[in-house]
Amino acid sequence: MAKPFIAAYKAGSEDVSITDDQLIYWYRPTGKDLDCDATDTTMGEADNSTGNYFNGRPDGYQTLEDNVFVVTLLTDAGEVVVNSGGTAYTYDAPAGASAFSVPFHTGAQHFALNRGGEEVISATSLKVISEECPCGLYNFNAYVGTVPETDAEPLDSEGMASLTAGLNVACEATPSLPASPPGTTAATTTITATAAPTDVPI
Repeated sequence: MAKPFIAAYKAGSEDVSITDDQLIYWYRPTGKDLDCDATDTTMGEADNSTGNYFNGRPDGYQTLEDNVFVVTLLTDAGEVVVNSGGTAYTYDAPAGASAFSVPFHTGAQHFALNRGGEEVISATSLKVISEECPCGLYNFNAYVGTVPETDAEPLDSEGMASLTAGLNVACEATPSLPASPPGTTAATTTITATAAPTDVPI
């Protein structure tokens, strides 16, 4: 996301030149209110009588937004569609760099850029939003992806061993890095954004 800004800085210019269309998105894999106290082993204190953990959410979790965030780097204006768990949000994005967010829903996350009624680029994220605790843990880290997609970097055996050490719940690297992305939900509700986009300051 920083490449066009770095190029402008190096050129001594205040004008950011976008040479290729790109969408950058990020979101958390679960909602902020998901309760993982019974299985999380990384935060909070243990109840010796039950073996469960409590107070596992990080301080300030209440202030988070359950949203999908998108930055558009566009050579020309276009229509962006974010399909979050079967609910499609559509908004107009100007040429250049802009930032948007939409409420997230559980399920597959799909992103597309259209111009003149034709799809220019699209991709389905490798990470679904779930109502289950990933690996039994609280995970407030953002998952970041791009459209067009970049090459995935799966965990090696050493990384996998480190990931699963000490967990109360069996865990695999999927579905964040599966062989193929999950399908989109068949039923779709369409919502057209009415608020003006927020431009990203240079």
